Amino acid sequence: MSKIISVGTAQVPYKFNQGEVKNFAYELFSDNKQYISRMLGVFDNSLIETRHFVHPRQWFNTPKTFIERSESFLTNSLLLSVSAINECMEKANGDLHDFDHIIFVSNTGIATPSIDAHLINELKLDPHLKRTPIWGLGCVGGAVGLTRAMEYTKAFPKSAVLLIALEICSLAFHKEDYSKSNIVSLALFSDGAAATLIAGKEHKLYQSSNISLIKSLTTTYYDSLGVMGWEIVEDGFKAIFSKDIPTIVRKEVRSNIEELLESENLSLTDLKHYVVHPGGAKVLAEYEGSLGLSEGTFKHSRKVLKEHGNMSSPTVLYVLKELMDEKEYNPGEYGIISALGPGFSSEIILFETV
Repeated sequence: MSKIISVGTAQVPYKFNQGEVKNFAYELFSDNKQYISRMLGVFDNSLIETRHFVHPRQWFNTPKTFIERSESFLTNSLLLSVSAINECMEKANGDLHDFDHIIFVSNTGIATPSIDAHLINELKLDPHLKRTPIWGLGCVGGAVGLTRAMEYTKAFPKSAVLLIALEICSLAFHKEDYSKSNIVSLALFSDGAAATLIAGKEHKLYQSSNISLIKSLTTTYYDSLGVMGWEIVEDGFKAIFSKDIPTIVRKEVRSNIEELLESENLSLTDLKHYVVHPGGAKVLAEYEGSLGLSEGTFKHSRKVLKEHGNMSSPTVLYVLKELMDEKEYNPGEYGIISALGPGFSSEIILFETV
């Protein structure tokens, strides 16, 4: 058995309300005012009130090369990761020697050596730390990282894993791209990082937590490779989104969750807690509807979406932090952590409060 000890999130320097970003989008694409005016409804229907970015408004006024985006990714990845790690370890009442493995998840930039190697140098961490950088999972990355950390700490119960999920989604905004995917990306996505400490049952911090990870289920759906991902363009990554995402949630998520629960002789009625990646307003509504829940049940997910937008991989960890900070649970209650991402794929983790 493994436990989630703590979650910390990053302080991202620039905060914008959704109205500001909407006005920015109108200015950015003012060469075709009739078109952009028709598209602005996506901002109003997003449930998002505020978002955070690593750059000020002026940075987006001019086109950026792939080199400039890559330099920004490296610099800001370090800043956000360190911020999230510091809060995570403070909440755990631990220090930087309390883990022996880093899992680093990201999707919005490329760095070799990977960011975890830079962090070892930046924080003077143990040079013998195991490192597992994971790239390309998009919005499902935070949940997959939790699964890998759970598996490792079950196999090595004296160990603890520091999971870092980081995305700088604003690096994929393109000034001269009028595609619907780019406009949706500008309306929904933001920058963020979360660090999570997961410990095995023989680790010294194990008893300090009451969130126990039980089992996970990974699903990759056939014939859905084009649903979400990146298109590589000259100046970086361009987002690909399909209108089929809410439909996939409606058709597939319930059966996936039931399959995981049945393997532990549980059913949907046994679930008390939902830590669900808020991909967007429609995705959350389809999640709730497919599970027979009233709209608004996923209060932690909606709060994160409202205050931060969709940060891709770390977002589900922000939701997890809301649950752990609120502590509105009793021993013996079950919950799931769930996210969807490119592949098109699903990751679901069953947990119990103890």
